[in-house]
Amino acid sequence: MLRFASFYTSPDAKADAEPTYNPFDSISSLIQQFVYLTSLFFLIARGKTSVRVALRDPLVWTLPILTMLSFLWSDFPDISLRKGITTLQTTYFGLYVASRFTIKQQLQMLGWVLGITAVFSFFFTLAFPGVAIEAGANAGSWRGPFTQKNLLARLMVLGAIVFLLLALDRPKSPKLLWGGFGICVLMVILTGSKTALLLLFTIIILLPFYKLLRAKDTIIIPAIVGLIIIGSSVITFVTENWLTILAALGRDATLSGRTTLWEVALEKISERFWLGYGYQSFWLDGGGAMIIWKIEGYKPPHAHNGFINMALDLGVIGLFLFLTILLVNYIRSIIWLRIGKTVTDLWPIFYITFFFMYNHSENTIIEHNSIFWSLLVTVSLSMRRVKLVKRQITAPELLNSQPPINSG
Repeated sequence: MLRFASFYTSPDAKADAEPTYNPFDSISSLIQQFVYLTSLFFLIARGKTSVRVALRDPLVWTLPILTMLSFLWSDFPDISLRKGITTLQTTYFGLYVASRFTIKQQLQMLGWVLGITAVFSFFFTLAFPGVAIEAGANAGSWRGPFTQKNLLARLMVLGAIVFLLLALDRPKSPKLLWGGFGICVLMVILTGSKTALLLLFTIIILLPFYKLLRAKDTIIIPAIVGLIIIGSSVITFVTENWLTILAALGRDATLSGRTTLWEVALEKISERFWLGYGYQSFWLDGGGAMIIWKIEGYKPPHAHNGFINMALDLGVIGLFLFLTILLVNYIRSIIWLRIGKTVTDLWPIFYITFFFMYNHSENTIIEHNSIFWSLLVTVSLSMRRVKLVKRQITAPELLNSQPPINSG
């Protein structure tokens, strides 16, 4: 947000214009490095605690390590190494937050950050509509100080989830939190993002079912949850890509859209199946995306699908690691939910759901300087390992008991 990127980026996403120099990039970079260095200092100062928290989920570290190593086979080794190092920094910042703050404290801080972002974006757009409202194919969509409407929409969906959980947790100032939820929902609507609206609607539908996971030991609730997530994913995909689907069915040969992009991207994946093209190297001038840009007629910055993008960057090995991380943490989040007592204990399972579903149409998996990857790391490492006492207890007693927590 502090980069005021909309001042320096065309409001038409398909306008193939050269990037404009942004003087705020240097300031933003300095702030980021200060945050990373400060986080590293505190992690080292509390070394034993940091290591103990980092080992709560060793698997989550495999992906950033792979991004760093990808310079060995990257077409642009310097860029892959530099951005891989930044991704590792983004990851250990997530470790610092997990080791220092409880989940409720994390939500409260996120509420402040995302609430300020929502209010600032609203007034920024009113003040500078010429740059903050998109033109071209997405004319009328609000993007605020960001480069694209979907970036703002993604943050506002996240903000809505945070404010919803905080507002339901019996706060002292519920009106303020419901107000934060309301402005986030309003901003989602103003961005015109169908994906964001569908995901927000899905989250609201899932809320009572996730609560029932805590109270009911039955296969029916997980089955319903699975159907809702799968159904919402399909609806999101169809809604976001209906023109593409028509083209694929031969209804309109001129509407190639993402069909061509994904078709060529999958072909490029098959050429470097196991390890990909190197982290952040595919979508660069002179990289593998050149043929896609030529066919599309403009320069999309990613594959509009996080899973395809992951396979392009880090191959099938990287994609497998990511899906494994997500599945393991989804199971852990269910366990965490069932032993928890508060509404805020729903945060891990909601965030993992959000993270998974958004990658059907956007690239939100692992990015340097990304709040989304950092939050996934934080969520993963905030859930302590749990171990049930080995004694003879009945099933109902087990469900109603609070198992001891192993802080490791």
